[in-house]
Amino acid sequence: MRAGRLQTFGRHVLERWVGLVCRWPVATVLLSLLLAGAAGWYASTHLGINTSTTDMISPEVPFRQHTETYRKAFPFIDDQIVVVVDADGPERADAAALRLADLLRRRTDVLHGVEVPSADPYFDRYGLLFLEPEALQDLVTRLAGAQAALGLLSADPSLGGIAGMLDLVLGHAGEGTPAELGGLLDSMASAAEQVGQGQPARLSWTGLVAGAGLDRLGDRRFVLVRPVVDDASLARGRPALDAVRAAIADLGREEDGQGVTARVTGTVALRQTELDTVAAGATMASVLSFVLVSLVLIVGIRSARMIIAILVTLVIGLLWTSGLAALTVGQLNLISVTFAVMFFGLGDDFGGHLGLRYQEELVAAGPGGRPARLAAERATVAVGPALTLSALCAAIGFVSFVPTDYRGLAEFGIISGLGMGVALFSSVTVLPALLTLLRPGPGTRAETRENVAFADWIDRNSQAILIAGGLAFLIAAALLPQARLDANPLNLQDETTEAVRTYRDLANSPDTSPYGVNILAGDLASADAAAERLRGLPGVGQVRTASSYVPPGQDEKLAAIGDLALILAPSLSAAAAPPPGDPVGALERLQAILARYEDLPEVRRFAEAVARLPAGAETAAALDRALTGSLPVLIDRLALGLEVERPATLEDLPPSLARRWIADDGRARIEVLPDRDISDSRAMAEFAGPILAAEPTAVGAPVTVTEASRIILASFGQAVAVTLALIVLLLIVVQRSATGIALILAPLIVASVYTLAASVLLGMPFNFANIIVIPLLFGLGVSSSIHMVMRGQDLLGERAPGRRFGVDLLVTSTPRAVLLTALTTSTAFATLAVSRHHGLSSMGILLAVAILATVVCALILLPALMIQLERMRR
Repeated sequence: MRAGRLQTFGRHVLERWVGLVCRWPVATVLLSLLLAGAAGWYASTHLGINTSTTDMISPEVPFRQHTETYRKAFPFIDDQIVVVVDADGPERADAAALRLADLLRRRTDVLHGVEVPSADPYFDRYGLLFLEPEALQDLVTRLAGAQAALGLLSADPSLGGIAGMLDLVLGHAGEGTPAELGGLLDSMASAAEQVGQGQPARLSWTGLVAGAGLDRLGDRRFVLVRPVVDDASLARGRPALDAVRAAIADLGREEDGQGVTARVTGTVALRQTELDTVAAGATMASVLSFVLVSLVLIVGIRSARMIIAILVTLVIGLLWTSGLAALTVGQLNLISVTFAVMFFGLGDDFGGHLGLRYQEELVAAGPGGRPARLAAERATVAVGPALTLSALCAAIGFVSFVPTDYRGLAEFGIISGLGMGVALFSSVTVLPALLTLLRPGPGTRAETRENVAFADWIDRNSQAILIAGGLAFLIAAALLPQARLDANPLNLQDETTEAVRTYRDLANSPDTSPYGVNILAGDLASADAAAERLRGLPGVGQVRTASSYVPPGQDEKLAAIGDLALILAPSLSAAAAPPPGDPVGALERLQAILARYEDLPEVRRFAEAVARLPAGAETAAALDRALTGSLPVLIDRLALGLEVERPATLEDLPPSLARRWIADDGRARIEVLPDRDISDSRAMAEFAGPILAAEPTAVGAPVTVTEASRIILASFGQAVAVTLALIVLLLIVVQRSATGIALILAPLIVASVYTLAASVLLGMPFNFANIIVIPLLFGLGVSSSIHMVMRGQDLLGERAPGRRFGVDLLVTSTPRAVLLTALTTSTAFATLAVSRHHGLSSMGILLAVAILATVVCALILLPALMIQLERMRR
């Protein structure tokens, strides 16, 4: 009785309200437009966007609090732009990185810090001490053997010096050619060939002569940039990124930039790239969804004025929702940015059901039909209860994440839940008023013969349909264990962008992996003690603290360096001769020397390459630059490295390096790097798990992904349980039949299993964004079941003896409205697939699959089940 009184009261309120808006349609529409304009203006000035995936988790959870503590201790480490500089030699990489830093330091308007970590003289002075004893001894032996050659080159680092050095070394070839000579001559030949082809070339003397001893960083350098960012703007870091890319372009036009590749990545670049991708994808999807929804409505309703009324209602409702979003939440995230697509996809459901029922009411009175106002009122009152129940269930599906720690979906749920209320209100307010004003006709009705044929097929084959649906359900259920969650936010981004490709490239090497775990210790002694414990954990490659930059075993190494200094120091300290005034003469001398020793296999290629060079001062100067451009760098680094006479200490660390490891209050940082690429979220969990067990306050991408996965799965389970519980309670309140409740819920359970199986078959794991699909399936898909079950219950009360229930149900406007609204909804969601952001695209695809699964269940399996139950009752 209570449910019946509630329904009677609700119907009475709806009748009075619709009667009012249809009596004053012009005022209703004008007031609605005025409010829509105000809401749109407020949203445009107050609605921001936040693309941080970390911020989508509640700041109250422990790992977020640990991360915030770490960021306060080292505030400059996280929010930075990283420029990865690659060149064909360490000298060129150094020169390019330093020149790029100089160019960037001019942009103080958008950059407030530029650093090249490898450029500090500390690493040149103490670089030899970082070698293992065996490697250092090998280097000492090699450099001692090249003492005479280095002395000549130090005195004359030019093409003439090269000629003299080769004359000396090749003149003693009979005494045993050094093993490195073949590699040196081969590299010189390559450089000469490039000069002959007009290509930029520069020989790397550090790698050839000193080997790994001085070339400890390889051919890659990093430039770290601290940008000025605006978190309230869609262009959060774009001005800084534009400045960096402009400096890279300027570098490419200079000599230091020839043959150099500079790529941009880092947290700022990744977030801006994701923001741009999400914004572009959401905008395109919103426009496309509006267009496609319009086309589906044209095909399904076939009345221009009716379609105009529905679309105007949708736009007004969207503006109202935008204003409420700005007023309540204040920002959009990577998921809630799709609320416009959601609104178009779901808001048209209400308009579609009401519009088709209006057409049915318009012609129900016979040839003369009913007046538009009366048809609009009767249609709104007839479908109003089902629309209200559908809106409440959809809102439940959206707000089910609000009590969870998944803040991103909670914000999306609030906005979209409010949107469902707005869609319902605008559908029973603006749409009836527009129908009264525009007075659309009944359109071109679908052939009754086609409807009856479909209804008759369902009625005759209902038992076979249920058996086939049951088998499909069992097959889909068998695939469920293969469904998985991928919480790595990088896998959501467009992999073709420079920032993502560079980030993945860094992840391939354990030395440069961005997937490090950081731990904050009370002091350096505690950090070093913890580092020793962490080094034995599985999957751990390197563990670094500030002490890692103080070489171990220095006394033994200092002795070896001292011995080498006695041999090389006099040669390296010789004053360099001024550059020769005749590079052409130097080239001719080199050609003559090489021709003299051309019978040696090591010399032949270099001699031929030099002989083929065109004559002239320009060619001679180009070869001089190619062969000797990096010589001064080698000489200076060797001389500086041999000057070290005492062990390095923590006090010797450059301030720029020390502040990255020791905070102002003395707390020390520990960095743990993996021993392999752990880009997969399961590999991250395997790496982070043992570290968290040992150090629960650890932070970093692997910890974030691991903990976020746990929170997302818990939130998913909680949201599904809340959605089901609230929908069941709501149905109990408004439904007077346990059978009716079961009939409404059964298609949703079947469709959810079908959707999970589809995610496996499509190779589409669940992620930060599309995890909402299943709770939304219950909240949104219930609409189709509600309309079908409630229309069936109405027909059971009205049906005359001798009529077939299944045919009576399936020839009404309700199945057609369910099909039409499902097509518009799935079409709107599917437009998200155009986004290059995998989170949005996968969410759109899976939501479209989910809605199509629910409509198949609602229009085929549900009627078949209802027919069988009706036959059992009879």
